[in-house]
Amino acid sequence: MIKFLKHPGNLIIIGFVLFAVWMVYFSWKTSQVKFEMAVEGDYYQLEKDYDKKLAAESLANQFGNQFSFKKNGNKLTVQIPSELSSNLENGVIEFFCLSDSKSDTRQKLQKSNDGIYVFNRVTVAPGHNYIVKISLNSSGKNYYKEFKLF
Repeated sequence: MIKFLKHPGNLIIIGFVLFAVWMVYFSWKTSQVKFEMAVEGDYYQLEKDYDKKLAAESLANQFGNQFSFKKNGNKLTVQIPSELSSNLENGVIEFFCLSDSKSDTRQKLQKSNDGIYVFNRVTVAPGHNYIVKISLNSSGKNYYKEFKLF
C-alpha cells in the first residue's frame, strides 16, 4: 500500500479525485443556499409610495421620543403618542425579518387611550434580526416609524 502511494502518477490521480469530490460537494452546498431577490415591476409607483413614506416619517419624527420601542424579557412594548393612538383610524406594526421573509409578521393596531401596545416575544423568531415598522393613520395624516430589534 505504501509503495502504491509513493508512485507520482497515483498521487496525481488521487489529487484529481479529491478535487472532483470537493467540487461536487461545494456545488451541492451552494445550491442549498436560500436567497431571495426582491425585484418589483412598477418603479414609478414604488417611488411615489417611498415619497409618501418619507413624508409620514417626517411627521412621526416631530413627536421625538414619544414613539418608542422596548424589549423587556418576553414582552415587546411599542409606545405611540396618546393623541395619535386615541384618534387612530388604521395602523399596522410589522416585524420585518432581515434574513427570512417567512418570519415576517404583521399585526393590526387598535385604538388606545394610552398608546401602549404589548406583543409577546414569540411574535418574532429567535436568532433573527428584525426591523419593527409602525405605520398608522390618525386624524387623516399618515405616520411611519422604524426601530431595530436585534
